[in-house]
Amino acid sequence: MGSNIDLRRYEDPSSIQDAFSKVVSGKAGYKAVIERKKPKPKCTKCGRGGDEDQKFCPQCGGKMAVPMTNCPGCKKPINENDKFCIECGHQLKE
Repeated sequence: MGSNIDLRRYEDPSSIQDAFSKVVSGKAGYKAVIERKKPKPKCTKCGRGGDEDQKFCPQCGGKMAVPMTNCPGCKKPINENDKFCIECGHQLKE
């Protein structure tokens, strides 16, 4: 027995968790635990990935920073290479 719930139309994490919980348990109000992976930092110069505790890149000496995953203006998901948010137009990179 399967489910036909399309989770792509839900955009915020709480709605996704509610829909997933309903699919898993078959009843409303059940809260499933969804593990979210923390993005790893990348070098601002060369783009090399690193560990969470690294402050500088061992390859080129550039600063390690965690890339943005959501727009700071409207909180919608963004792509790593976007310069502007496609929802609200917020400038993401200079």
